[in-house]
Amino acid sequence: MITAIAGLPGSGKTHWIREQIAKTTLPVLYFSPQTDSVPIDATYLQSEFPNLLVLSSGEEDKLFTAAKESRVYLELPWYLDLSAIEPLLQQLDCHRVAMMSQALQNTGFEAWADEVIPGNNYEARINGQIQIHRGVLSGEILDFASLSVFWYELICGAYGEISRVKGIFEIADGQCIYGKVLKGIPPQEFEALNLPVWLEGRPQRFSGFEIVGCNLDKEEISQTLQDCLIPEAAIAHYQQQVKESLEEVQV
Repeated sequence: MITAIAGLPGSGKTHWIREQIAKTTLPVLYFSPQTDSVPIDATYLQSEFPNLLVLSSGEEDKLFTAAKESRVYLELPWYLDLSAIEPLLQQLDCHRVAMMSQALQNTGFEAWADEVIPGNNYEARINGQIQIHRGVLSGEILDFASLSVFWYELICGAYGEISRVKGIFEIADGQCIYGKVLKGIPPQEFEALNLPVWLEGRPQRFSGFEIVGCNLDKEEISQTLQDCLIPEAAIAHYQQQVKESLEEVQV
């Protein structure tokens, strides 16, 4: 009833968990250690499955009782020291799954896992020391056209060599959208999350991003995203326009 899944960034861990949740009729609990500050995966999954129970750090004791009647998925971030969480995994007696790209071998996850599942076959290798850049944008609304330009520049290497990017963004029409990029794989369109349209002031829910790569120009990334933000004075104007458009459609 308890599954712990590990793998490199972009290997497909969250997508696999999403598939498993869709198959079960049991209650499901999700926990991803050390991701509370930028909970992109948890937000994505909970938008798809509103009844999903997401645990935060400090609530690990609930894992033991939940396993009696629920499916439990522990998504272990790639930067987590597996030895540090090993005592908890042993107590839980969980099934260990490693998500592996077929192009990669000897990552260290093979010896750790009870089961190895083929993951995304993408170019995980980068030419330098791996870096991670995260940012929280909760309460901010972005101009979609500006965000699209930034996203394209990011993919093309304007801010460093990118291995994996994912983010959740609020845009002016009230939608909350999800984007993901993997090196060597054609980028997909932004996906609108299954969340209520927000048209009353600043959104009171999480949004943010995570970029994995090397030689990242973190300062320029942050500044460019700031330039994508809709000014405070214009938020009400945009939201009123969307409301009027929705009213016309209903009529």
